[in-house]
Amino acid sequence: MASIGTFVIYIIMVCAVAGAIASIRDPEKGLGKEFIEGLHSIGPIFIPVAGIMAAIPYLSQFIRVVVGPLFAMIGADPSIAATTVIAVDMGGYQLADALAGSRDAWMIATIVGFTSGATIIFSIPVGLAMLAKSDHKYMALGIMSGILSVPIGVFIACAIIALAGLDIRPEVSTTAEASYQIALGLGDILRNLLPLIVFCVAIALGLRFAPDAMIKGFLWFGRIMYAGITLVLVASIVEYFTGFFSTVFGSWGFDPIIADEQDQFRALEIAGYIGIMLAGAFPMVYLLTKYLAGPMQVIGARIGVSPEGAAGLLAASANILAMYRLVGKMQPRDKVLAIAFAVCAAFTFGDHLAFSANFQPTMILPLMLGKLLGGAAGFMLAVWLSVPKAEELAVLDARAAASPLPAE
Repeated sequence: MASIGTFVIYIIMVCAVAGAIASIRDPEKGLGKEFIEGLHSIGPIFIPVAGIMAAIPYLSQFIRVVVGPLFAMIGADPSIAATTVIAVDMGGYQLADALAGSRDAWMIATIVGFTSGATIIFSIPVGLAMLAKSDHKYMALGIMSGILSVPIGVFIACAIIALAGLDIRPEVSTTAEASYQIALGLGDILRNLLPLIVFCVAIALGLRFAPDAMIKGFLWFGRIMYAGITLVLVASIVEYFTGFFSTVFGSWGFDPIIADEQDQFRALEIAGYIGIMLAGAFPMVYLLTKYLAGPMQVIGARIGVSPEGAAGLLAASANILAMYRLVGKMQPRDKVLAIAFAVCAAFTFGDHLAFSANFQPTMILPLMLGKLLGGAAGFMLAVWLSVPKAEELAVLDARAAASPLPAE
């Protein structure tokens, strides 16, 4: 299974080489343009990544002191609170390890972090930075529909792990023996997922009966989060170059944003890693949409999306940033469906496969099945809950574009 992630990375690297050669010939169009724009994405991506990663000490403390005990009050493990908002590969895995009451709960929290945590701490702020403002409302509909599928995807993955009685590594390690056998019951899984289920039911009711209010609420949440992480970033920049806050206040509690002796892979390095990966991912998506238009059209017709939408689903399963690249070319309904699918399914054959292969290789198959089936559930929920509103908004956008008067 781990070889699948390596295979995907090699395909992306071949596309990067092709894009680099094309950019030497013509950086203004085609493959060359995609290569250059992948590298140029480092700037917009760095803002949310740096702000979030710098704030992780305070986010972690807030979860420990406030959110974790609330989860514990209703019988859910506090570690679930951590990975609900923090991705496993951005510190959530280690934080959940420290908070978990058992190794079984730690695994549930890990799978939650591969879906909910990755969406809230990464996909939402980065999407708001990468997508055109006119697409933010479609992103809101897609994310909210996709969040509804998180308990489904997590339950599927955990049920497979429980039924198979898989052995896992009982500690944070890339070399330890898988010596702990999972002994989860279905009741344990459901009890730990109860806070997520309640949250998702509330979102579903809101989307069904007050979609306009839900969109506005999501956009306000996104703006506030983006403003907060931008302020944290600029404060971190000032601190790095001047030491101002340490001097004035006597301490600086945020994490560094640039590599130091303690950690060689901080926010700047992660943003750079993403950008150089996108230098191959953007050309890969370009080639997929150009040369697989026929198969994509057939697949899209079977599931009710355009060829661009089908390509977006495929791209998202490797890396959501590659899918964001296609959103501007999609029809409104396809934007919602692709983003809803990506909440659970993003990074299945990319970052998350590589992470699980390094830390919990026995979990690879259940994780992949849970993410992909959760993504399919998000797609279907979006068809029912969000697509009608997306099509209504598309009509309003078309009228506003055709009218010489400002839209009311």
